[in-house]
Amino acid sequence: MKSLLKNFFITTTIAFCCQYTFAQVSNEEVIVVKEYEATIQDAQKVNIQPNIPEVEETKPVLTYSVPAKDYKDIPFEANPLKPLSMSKEKLEKYNTSFIKIGFGSQLMPLAQLAYNDNKTKNLQFGIFYNHLSARGYKIKNQHFSDDEAGVYLKYYPKTFEVGTNFTFRNYRTHFYGTDSSFEEKKVREVYRTYDADVHFKNAQRNKAEVDVSQNIHFNYLQEVFGKANEWYVGGTTDFKKSFKKFHSAGFRFFFDASKLKNDSLSLQRTIFTPTIGYAFNNDDWKASGYFGIAVDGKNPVFACELHVEKRLYEHSIIAYLDYNHNVQKNSLLSYSLVNPFIQNSVTIKNSTVGDFGTGFKGTAQNFSYNVAFHLNHITNLPLFVNDTADTKRFRIIYEAKALVYNVHFEGGYNVKEWLRLSLSADYNLYALNTEKRAWHQPAFKTTLRVNYIWKNKISLNLDVYGITAAYAKLTDGKEKQLNGTADINLSAEYIMNKHISFFGSLNNIANFKYQPWNHYPGYGISGMVGAKFSF
Repeated sequence: MKSLLKNFFITTTIAFCCQYTFAQVSNEEVIVVKEYEATIQDAQKVNIQPNIPEVEETKPVLTYSVPAKDYKDIPFEANPLKPLSMSKEKLEKYNTSFIKIGFGSQLMPLAQLAYNDNKTKNLQFGIFYNHLSARGYKIKNQHFSDDEAGVYLKYYPKTFEVGTNFTFRNYRTHFYGTDSSFEEKKVREVYRTYDADVHFKNAQRNKAEVDVSQNIHFNYLQEVFGKANEWYVGGTTDFKKSFKKFHSAGFRFFFDASKLKNDSLSLQRTIFTPTIGYAFNNDDWKASGYFGIAVDGKNPVFACELHVEKRLYEHSIIAYLDYNHNVQKNSLLSYSLVNPFIQNSVTIKNSTVGDFGTGFKGTAQNFSYNVAFHLNHITNLPLFVNDTADTKRFRIIYEAKALVYNVHFEGGYNVKEWLRLSLSADYNLYALNTEKRAWHQPAFKTTLRVNYIWKNKISLNLDVYGITAAYAKLTDGKEKQLNGTADINLSAEYIMNKHISFFGSLNNIANFKYQPWNHYPGYGISGMVGAKFSF
């Protein structure tokens, strides 16, 4: 442990010393320096909720890269406790302040608060709180509550940006699957996470043509039912030097240290990944390549991030090619975010993920699209199966070598400002060596959203989320088919003025009680009404 801390402090000190070249930033004028370049190392945390996505959907970092460029997560379907359509509204950080309250069926209260200060010169800060809970009627212990609170701050002192944020989340659920005879306290599971982040970077182009950024992230997880805990600290140093107008060279260093402790084990792990790279961009051709070694404990793994794209016809047709290969960090935190009914003492292994992708993307007037094919080769693909000793909970089994073939489409069309349509779809074919199927993974997913705005006063939304059947592995080795679903949802908002609006929603109109996890059906049809007060 002393050696680990020593290495961490040395690494952090070196990273902080790299920050020496910055430039002036202004509140009145924003200059875009470069496009955001996402990397597989940006975070170990990523889940996609099984909800209808918002119009401006936040795209998390890829987990088991399918497909690579839009960062969708295909191996796992997320928390089934919320109705499939109850997508949390993205808190409007850095934009406005508001209070939002609502109440719905399943005794479902909603409360949100966000305060954002944008008026202080060179400073942004704010706080937020979010609550959502629900209770089923027919299934005992089918209820949950989710509370999240946090603060953030960004400061722009002359030549660089520095920021920090802290979030606390208390998520309570219950093991309601298979047996309803248990008392509520005996099947209650609570996850508490303490999440902090610090970053700084130069905010504008400077004379030396150097971009430097540093991020350090910390997370602590408490799992109450099994009395487990897990901490994680990691970060990324990114140094980039531009030269001769279209060229740049860079160095990235990623580190990750974590420790899990429960009744059966104490697991400590480290990952260090240094990479060097080169990029070229003349607006017609764009190419970048980073190469290095990911050291997972004592095991070295080749790491690379390659991307090439060519504009074939203006911005309407752009062809691209990608290949990424790296270590994917798995943890109790990442598993519990996907499936909260997991055993805390599951075997945890990291995965090695390689993703080859190619496709076409572009924009033409009001239409945008992305069509791609991806081939993923994955070592230690984690799959959820029911525990033989306790069928209402899940354990992890690993497919030693897996190939995943993915076809992806996404498109959007805006008819001026009053009508917006978007469609995304993924088809996945799994080729496995040891397991018969990719358990709990549907082959096809699609999401359709239609938004209509009438006279800037009424906003109407139609959301359709569809998936095909998946399969669960039973404790006797047999399999069970989990039916697919078509989740149809309607919502409306009436904007009285710039301070007050009212909303209502009707979700899962067909009342399908789909089981994302074996033995765990959803709520079926649900509805909610409420009001939002902006200030």
